[in-house]
Amino acid sequence: MNQSFDKSISIITAVSIIFLCAAAFSGRTGACAQGVGKPEIEKTEQAVSQDVTGDAVKGNKQEISADDVKDVFLYDWFKRGGLFMWPVLLAAALAMGLIIERFLFYKKAKLKPAEFLEEINQRLETGSIDDIIALCKEREMVISRVLLKGLNLRKLGLDHVEKGISAAGSIEVASLEKGLSVLSAIGNIAPLIGFLGTVSGMITAFQSIAAADQVSARLVAGGIYEALITTEAGLIVAIPVLAFYNFFVHRIETFVADIERISSEIAEKMLGENG
Repeated sequence: MNQSFDKSISIITAVSIIFLCAAAFSGRTGACAQGVGKPEIEKTEQAVSQDVTGDAVKGNKQEISADDVKDVFLYDWFKRGGLFMWPVLLAAALAMGLIIERFLFYKKAKLKPAEFLEEINQRLETGSIDDIIALCKEREMVISRVLLKGLNLRKLGLDHVEKGISAAGSIEVASLEKGLSVLSAIGNIAPLIGFLGTVSGMITAFQSIAAADQVSARLVAGGIYEALITTEAGLIVAIPVLAFYNFFVHRIETFVADIERISSEIAEKMLGENG
């Protein structure tokens, strides 16, 4: 199972890296495509600006600056973030691989099968322990395997049944939680990498300010703008990762609660049949 898990994560993470890189470079292509013809447009604007007043020229420059702000594509945004964008990208790819793998795993495991739980409840009310065992053997899912492990020990007594269900449940929960610690770590570390990149960028910006003879607003704002990109990237990765982590934890907790409820009801059923 460990080899299968590691292989799945490796494949999905590789696909995620390819997808993210393709998205970044497609953004670069779009930027290049929109940049075609800009030199000619700028020349025309310069020719026209010679015949207009100073206020009109100033307004024209402001419009060009607004367009430059809008033409920020994914590749340019990533490039401006600097060296620390790469570990953020790798963290995003690994997190994407883990999230996809866990989604597929939980879907296959059927952690909360409504139909099965309803049938279990009906047989607890009207049937016998043998009926519950037969139902668990018919269904191939995590919760049925856990119950069957304990019910197979019913001849040894109620204590062994409860211990068997508890042990089987612990094994299955460990399998369900595999990879979630890494997901939680990514959610906590990604913003820290972003903050580290921001601090590094701020240091570089202030070094440029210290070395410049004349400090302009563009020099200060440009350095801070680029420094904050890594913080933005880290938060963009961390927020959905932590959301998915809590969603997966909630599903596991719901599964454990269902196991505990059914286990207690089976214990009451066994006591009723034996008493």
